[in-house]
Order: sequence, then C-alpha cells, then structure tokens
Amino acid sequence: MPDILLIEDEPIIARNIGIALGRAGHRVTHAASATEARRVLAAGLASGTHPDLVIADISLGDGDGIEVLSAHGPQLRDCPVIIMSGQDSTANRLRAEGISVAAFLAKPFAMARLCELAAALLAESLPEQQRKPGPSVMMYSHDTIGLGHMRRNSAIAEELVARVPGLSVLMLVGCPAGMMFAPRPGIDYIKLPSLAKLGRDRWQSGSLRIDAETARALRAGILERVAETFKPDVFLVDHEPTGVWNELVAPLRRLRESCGTRTILGLRDILDDPDRTCGRWAETGTDKVISTLYDDVLIYGNADFYPSSRAYGLDRLRPDGVQYCGAVTTVRARRSARREKGPRRVLVSGGGGRDAFLLLATALEAQALLPRRQRPDLQLIAGPLMDTELRERLHLRAAELDVTFHDQVSDMPARLAASDLFVTMGGYNSVTEALAIGVPALVVPRVGPSSEQRIRADRLRHLGLAEVIERPDLTPQSLAPHLSGAATRQPVVSARLPLDFDGAARAASHIAACLGVLTADRPAPLRQVSHG
Repeated sequence: MPDILLIEDEPIIARNIGIALGRAGHRVTHAASATEARRVLAAGLASGTHPDLVIADISLGDGDGIEVLSAHGPQLRDCPVIIMSGQDSTANRLRAEGISVAAFLAKPFAMARLCELAAALLAESLPEQQRKPGPSVMMYSHDTIGLGHMRRNSAIAEELVARVPGLSVLMLVGCPAGMMFAPRPGIDYIKLPSLAKLGRDRWQSGSLRIDAETARALRAGILERVAETFKPDVFLVDHEPTGVWNELVAPLRRLRESCGTRTILGLRDILDDPDRTCGRWAETGTDKVISTLYDDVLIYGNADFYPSSRAYGLDRLRPDGVQYCGAVTTVRARRSARREKGPRRVLVSGGGGRDAFLLLATALEAQALLPRRQRPDLQLIAGPLMDTELRERLHLRAAELDVTFHDQVSDMPARLAASDLFVTMGGYNSVTEALAIGVPALVVPRVGPSSEQRIRADRLRHLGLAEVIERPDLTPQSLAPHLSGAATRQPVVSARLPLDFDGAARAASHIAACLGVLTADRPAPLRQVSHG
C-alpha cells in the first residue's frame, strides 16, 4: 500500500483528501503544520525511509510548504511531489518548479482529479519491472446522422470507470461534432474522419473533400494502428458488427488472435426490418463475423418490448452469448406526478438534429395556428448536428412567435421532467429518456433509410406508451391539437412499461466481469423528483 504524506493545515480539506485517498487504497500520514511536517520527514530520514508521494500546501500558518520540502530535497529526490495552493500565481509556480514539483494544483480542485493524479505519479515512480498497466476497454461508434451510438457507449463507459479501479476507456467516434459529452477521468476518445450516409450501406466522406476510397483508407489505418498500440482487454462495438466498409474485420481478428481481447457487440433493440437485416447480414458475411469474431452480444433493450434475438437470428448466430441488458440511458429519476400551475409546457427535439428541421419547423407553424390563449410554453432544441443555415431559419421564426429556441442543451433530462409533452422523432435515446422520466411523448418517426424508427413507433403505439404521427401526416394542423392539449393522454405509468432502464449498469457489470473484476449489478432504482 503506497504511503502518502499530506501536509495541510486546513482540517476540513485535509480530512476530505485523506478520505478520498484512503478509498483509493493509499495510506495517508497527515502533518497539520510546517513543524509537524519537518518532524515526520526527519523521522523518516533517521530510519532511512521516505514517503512514496508528498502532497503539500504552500501556506501552512506556521511556515511555508515549499521551504519545508526544499530543506529535505536530497531525501525526497525520488519522491513525486504535488503542490497545492489557493494562491495560483506565477511566483508560486516558479518556486514550485525550483524543487522539481511533479504537479501544481490550484484550489479548489476536484478530489477525483487529485486521486487520478496521485495514482499516475505513484505508478510512474515504480521500477519499470513492477509497473502493471491497468485494465483497458476500447469502444467503437460510427455515428453519422445522430449521436445515439456514442451516447450509449458513453453511458456504459461512465459506469465502467466508476466501478473498475485504474480502468482506461478509449472511445473511437465518428460523430461529426466529435465527443459531445463531459470528459471523465479514465475516458478519452479518438475522432475518426466523419462520414455522411447516402443510403442503406452507402457512405461518403462527411467533412473532408476526399473521395470515399481515401476516407475508407484513412479510417481503416487509424483503427488498425490504434488497436495494435492500445491492445484493449475488451473491445465493445456498437451497432455495426463489421464497421463501416468492413473496417473492423481486420482489427477484430487481430485483437482476438494476438492479444486475447474479448470482443463484444452491443446492439440497440431495433435495428431495421428483420428480413432485410438478416438478408443483408447473410449476403455480406456479417452473420459469420458475429458468430466467429465476437464472444458476446449485448442487446440494449428488453425482450418484452421487442424480441431482438429472435427477430435478427442472434439466438442462432450466438446461441450462448446473447444477453438482454435493458435500455441504456443515464436517466436516474422519474417525473413527479405533481405539477406546478402555469402554462402547458411542450418540448420539441429531434435528437442530434441532422434531419430534425421539418419537425421543428412544423411545430413553429402549429404554434402560429393556435389562438394566443391556447399556445403552450413551447421550447425547441435544434441539436448539435443541424446545419447552420437551417438553424438560423428556425431561430428567426421562433423569435417572431416568442418561442424559446436552443441550439443544444446540457440538461435534457431536467427539461423533460418539467414538460407536459415531449415531441420527438423515434430515435432510441430520445424515446428511452422520455419513457424513463415518464413524460407523455408524441413520436414522429423518420421515414428512412432504415425502418428502425417506424418499428419503434409501432411498438410504442401498440403498447400504449406514446402517441404517433407518421411523417406523411405531419402538418401544422395535425400537430396543433397536441401542442394545445386538445389531444391529451395520461403520463406513462411505470408499472406498464415492458422495459427497465438499467442497461448501462448491466452492460458495465458484464464487461467488468470479463476484465476479472468482481462487481455486483447495482442498477439504481428510479426515484421521484419534482419538476418545474
């Protein structure tokens, strides 16, 4: 167990640091003053020992932390030092550099950041033969139109780093906007060249002005080099078993044969029309890739909502390796049945926004049709992938109608919980969040190229979980009664849902078990929250 000397005169700060480092598996000795720090270091010198890491504040009341450490420089020559200070000045940083400080932290700082830094410095200070790399997971999401694949992987990654000490998760993302979510210790990403989907199984370069063959070579080269260098213990692939243009086949084969990597395919519950999907898999050899290059298949859904394993022949391709995890979402709270008085609140969003213009534009014109006394408090969210020209057109029209318009938001669950109606397309993440929170939803499924959203909308309508307007029937006249509340329905009742929403936790538990980490499933129960 590493020994850490903490030199800090503020009792509350010292206590919090000691608890955080103790939970991380370190033994902490606390010196509450410059005098006490000198005594501890002198005792170590006399016995021929020194701490494995020193964390010291500069201002100690009875002295200066840097001066204390300078006096014991030879004793601490091979000991990494972290200096903390509430006075982040050039002078203090230069003084810290003078004693070869490994890191300088300005107060306040996150305890998670300090623990990550301490772990990294302790690992670096070990002799090379004693250094053991932590477990590693690589994730792939090819996102082109939306953010769904990356969002699922991100939710699972966050669960993983919270329960597997020392884990590194490297995400390979194709989203044109790059990684759209807050960074977390232990998680990083590599951006693949963006693609645009022209139709089913047809792609071209999305941003670079290069031909498809060059884009393919670029992506394949990055993937193969990253896999060869990172050598993950587990490789989780979302949605595309062979990747775009079969770019994953070679890395999958090499990782399994050379590195012993456990390969896992993660699939949302509804992919496309089952006959079409099975036929395409057979024609392209994807079915053989699933049966020979993957160890497990995780379905991010529930068999009672959609029988994915049977519909897509997965029970035949992987008879012992298919698991239903439940829906993957970061939502952990349900909408309260109580509602503050006020105007009806309607939220309209098309997910990433790449093809959401028609839905949002129709919502604005539906609002214009309503008498002012019937108009709801309407909020529109464009999404990060909507083209700038289209977003600006919506901005102008929203301003004319006194409608709140957002380019994108970071608090979507809270906005859903505060809404009386959520109008959305039929994407996996948008629908799952609405169901998890319990907000009434009106779904307008995408027409194509995939049948995924249409099938999901049919299931929702059949089970009474949402209302549906088919895209050809979407007009301001058909949407207006829903905005005003003339066409109303009761909020979703949790007992009726043939879904659970703990897919991220269960997928993370499965991956942790593959890494040899014993961890119990700990899906958090949904708790009531008030809104407004």
